[in-house]
This record gives sequence, C-alpha cells and structure tokens, in this order.
Amino acid sequence: MYAEKERGNETFVDVLRQMRRWAIEASPQGPVYLGYRLGHVKGDSRVFRAVIYNKAAMVMHMLRRLIGDDAFFRGIRAFYAEWRFKKAGTDDLRVAMEKASGSDLNAFFEAWIFRTEIPQLHVRHTVQGSTATVTIEQRGEVIPVPVSITLVYTGGNTERLTIPVTERSVTRTLPLTGTLRELVVNQEDSVAVFDR
Repeated sequence: MYAEKERGNETFVDVLRQMRRWAIEASPQGPVYLGYRLGHVKGDSRVFRAVIYNKAAMVMHMLRRLIGDDAFFRGIRAFYAEWRFKKAGTDDLRVAMEKASGSDLNAFFEAWIFRTEIPQLHVRHTVQGSTATVTIEQRGEVIPVPVSITLVYTGGNTERLTIPVTERSVTRTLPLTGTLRELVVNQEDSVAVFDR
C-alpha cells in the first residue's frame, strides 16, 4: 500500500508481481502459520522471507480485494483498537474482518494461512453485444481467491473490478460501456496460477 500511494500504480503492480512469484515458488515449503519455523528445517532463510513477508502480504492484499476497501480498513481499525498492546492471533484477525465485512472468512483463512496449496484457475470470456461473460474455473482444490478483471475499451478508458472466486466455477456477466478492446485477467497478480 505504501508503494501504491508513494510510487504509483506501476511500482505497486511490479512489487505485487515479485511477491507473487516468490510466494508461489516457496508456498510448498510450509504454511504461513508456521511463522519463524519456516526455512529453519532446511536452513534456508529465503523460505521464511518468501512465505512470511511476501505470501502473507499477498494474503492481506487478497483479503482487501475480496471484502473491499471499506470493510478491510474498518476491520483493521477494529482489530488494532481491540488488540493494541495485547497478543493476538490469526483467529482474532479473522473475527475482526468477519464482523467488518459481514462475511464468513473461515475458508479463506484456512486455505491461505494454514495450508500450502495455490489455486489453479482457468479463465475464459465471451463478448456479446454490450456484455462480457467471464467464467473462472478452479482446477483441483477450491481455494477462495479474488480475481481482478480489467476491461480495456477502444477509446482508451478502463474499468477494474474484482470477482470473488469461492466455488469450483464462477460466471459473471459484465455490462460494457463501450467497445471492448481487451479483457485483462489478474493485472494485480493474486497468488494463483492461471491457465488462460
């Protein structure tokens, strides 16, 4: 968020891409909840950095995209107010985010904090008239993940939206405000592997 605010969107996207790559490469080494123990078994501190710093940061970014900025920042403020100067854990953060968003986030936290699998997604889209239909399918285990879609129009304007993928297959029909030149998937690089 600092990179986004201080250096602009291009730097922000570059940082996300690097973090995503490291997170995907190191994820099989262990889940986020293992914390400092990661990398010690093999004596590789890069695993700790990749999972705890990069993957955990990506998980927070995905949570923000999944529940929206208003709920995310409301949840962060409530979590901070309740747990300031006290020891808090993952479940405490999940509860604060669930209260702020009105959503059950157990599956999201279970998948991203306590397990190591990375979603395998296949995306396809069709355009008919003034709508685009986007279908996102998960291969393998279903892992809740927000997928960013950018609609690029021939006039140069763009629209960005997030599709929460919480089931094996999710289809959304999107109204178009002009002639679509390109539909870009995952521009913000969620931690997923895409087969387009």
